[in-house]
Amino acid sequence: MNVAPPVGRPDARTSANDPDQLARWRLISLEKQLPTPRALTGLGTPVAVGSILIALLAAFAFVYLDRVSPAGVPRAVSESQRQFVEGLSRSINNSVGRSRDELEQVARSHDSRPDRVKAILTDMVAEQPKWRGAVVTDASGGTQKAAAGQPVTVPPGITATRAALPLVDGNDPRLLLVEPLADGSLLIGELDMGVRSLRLDPRSRQAILIAVPSGDRALAQGAPVQGGPVEALLGEVLGALGDERSVARSGAAAPPPAGDPAKQPVAPVVTASVVGSLGFSVVSVVYSPVTADTVSREPLVTTAVLLVAALLVLLVVQLGLVRPVRRLLDHAKAVASGNPTAGPLRTASREANRIGAAFDTLAAERDGRAGSRQDGPRGGVGSVWSVVAATLVILAACGLIVVNLAPAERDLPSQVVRDTENQAAAVASVVSDILDGGFAQLAQAGRENSKASPSAMGKVLERLVDENPRFRSAYLVSADGATLTTAGREPMRPAGQVPGESGVTLYDVRGRLPIVFAYYQLSDGRGLAAEYDVRYLSRLLDRMEGRVQVLDIDQRDILDTSGYLAFEQVTTDAVRKAAASALTGKPYADVVEIDGRREMLVATPVSLEGTTAQLEWTVVARRPVADYALPNNALRQGSLLVIVVAAGIALLLVSWHYFFQLRPLRNLSREAAALAGGKTSQAISPRWHDEIGAVAVCLEVCRQAAVHGEQRLGGAVRLRGVEGMNTVIMTKVPERRRNPRKGS
Repeated sequence: MNVAPPVGRPDARTSANDPDQLARWRLISLEKQLPTPRALTGLGTPVAVGSILIALLAAFAFVYLDRVSPAGVPRAVSESQRQFVEGLSRSINNSVGRSRDELEQVARSHDSRPDRVKAILTDMVAEQPKWRGAVVTDASGGTQKAAAGQPVTVPPGITATRAALPLVDGNDPRLLLVEPLADGSLLIGELDMGVRSLRLDPRSRQAILIAVPSGDRALAQGAPVQGGPVEALLGEVLGALGDERSVARSGAAAPPPAGDPAKQPVAPVVTASVVGSLGFSVVSVVYSPVTADTVSREPLVTTAVLLVAALLVLLVVQLGLVRPVRRLLDHAKAVASGNPTAGPLRTASREANRIGAAFDTLAAERDGRAGSRQDGPRGGVGSVWSVVAATLVILAACGLIVVNLAPAERDLPSQVVRDTENQAAAVASVVSDILDGGFAQLAQAGRENSKASPSAMGKVLERLVDENPRFRSAYLVSADGATLTTAGREPMRPAGQVPGESGVTLYDVRGRLPIVFAYYQLSDGRGLAAEYDVRYLSRLLDRMEGRVQVLDIDQRDILDTSGYLAFEQVTTDAVRKAAASALTGKPYADVVEIDGRREMLVATPVSLEGTTAQLEWTVVARRPVADYALPNNALRQGSLLVIVVAAGIALLLVSWHYFFQLRPLRNLSREAAALAGGKTSQAISPRWHDEIGAVAVCLEVCRQAAVHGEQRLGGAVRLRGVEGMNTVIMTKVPERRRNPRKGS
């Protein structure tokens, strides 16, 4: 603001003869001294930016909401199929991994007692029905040394390395596991690659296939696959598995089969997932009803509401804040340059009117009309209310969008219900396998080291805990319950006698965490105990979406994916009913009302046989229907996204106006009132380089004129004592170039 007067300043004679020319010169000089708003600092910038953002949001809402629920197979069906197939693939991979461990144990037994190879193979096939047969051959696989079970056909070209060879003969999938032996021969086990029993929806004509790299496929469960377009879709999906672990594709819609009561077009959905690194894939084929391409009102209504809101916001803030302050600036420039005004300032802003009244008071005192204050009541409302009104307009638009939300879906496609039921059964199977497998390993360690000393048994238990993340601790107890040696972390179970029967047991007390442990009774009265890691068991439940719980027979919460207290009693009637039904051997799957909202509720027993059956546990999974990717749900979620963004724009608008305009304007109003009251000792400085800052500069000019006389009005140099100092342009001195060489 330290600007020299412009060239052509009128002299005293001219100013005396033509005061209007002097006033015009002062106005021109004052305008050159006022701050100029930069980008995004102008008075009307916040409301302009806010209105543009709302208009852009309206355009986004129209495009996004119109595409969020396209016609065709519902995305919920595709997602549930993908999760189902991936879970099935993971289950098969885990089962093959356990079979591989069993084959390694047989190989170790053979290496230690090669003379008992026939008995070892016979025991393996007899104890585990999943093994069709086993054979020991030479390194090339051509000559058999011993065999048990069904004949094993060894494919040509087999090598003396660990391998998994998937094969399909007709409609019979099988897997050959190859394990090298210490003497150079090969142990080959033929594994039944069948899929566990699934609950399939007959209306969707679901089929579960096993596909091998050679291109052969075998039907594991379900209805036979029809030819034609489905075959082409199958080839496309299996061809894409080289780049992705799981692939899902849907075909063209076709008329429903004869006798279908829904009479709704259906489309094939093919989903495939690779089973670990074993080289074969699991494929699911279903026929799902398709949604029709309908015109929804949500995009049009949301867009119209937001566009109207953008116009109203712009209008309200312009009339309540921007226009009054700009009129105030014109009034202030006239007073600060000695020009006449058009009368008292009357605007819609109370702050602008108060500042205008202060300018009128200072002008009256300068013109010799002292004593006649001009800051009486002039009406208007606070500028903050215009910003509040604009914010309420945006919030009202959000409210209208909420009122116009599509109704939430109340039911699920039958295929989604069956897939969810199968996923819950898979989780229950995994929990059962982890518990049973842990007990089997503990029992094996006990059988092989039944006479070991406590120190030797300690090393065995340390190896057991290190190799099994399912265990948190393992220990040897005496016949009277004393702990002889421990491995892993400190046991949570209090010292004392353990149950006399071997198996998996829940230490039935209330505590921070449930204590689940496996126990094996040794022949000399001692016992081995291994406590399961509850956090490890809880992570197994994360394989399903939603909340998943494990309840005991007393309807107490044992494991949970959300925050819970161990052994907390479940009080929800629907959950209790579902868990009780599952324990009777009838898995439960239905959409029910829970706490005022529709939820998918599934319950299945952890195990009805084996060592874990005595626990009488149930897996209960629940998920709100609103969380599934169905057309109305997608529209609601898209509308809620638009509402959240609109609320963010409202917050941005309020913050920008309050911190950069409303607060400076209110402070300037107080300073103007003090100056009009005679307090001329305090200089007035602009807060920001915008219109309000320009008004502050004009008010400072009037303050200087009130203190030093009329010569301090517009056109005066703002720093005293520099009237004779001319502005010159100085040449920039270049920087000296640094020479890296020394001595230069």
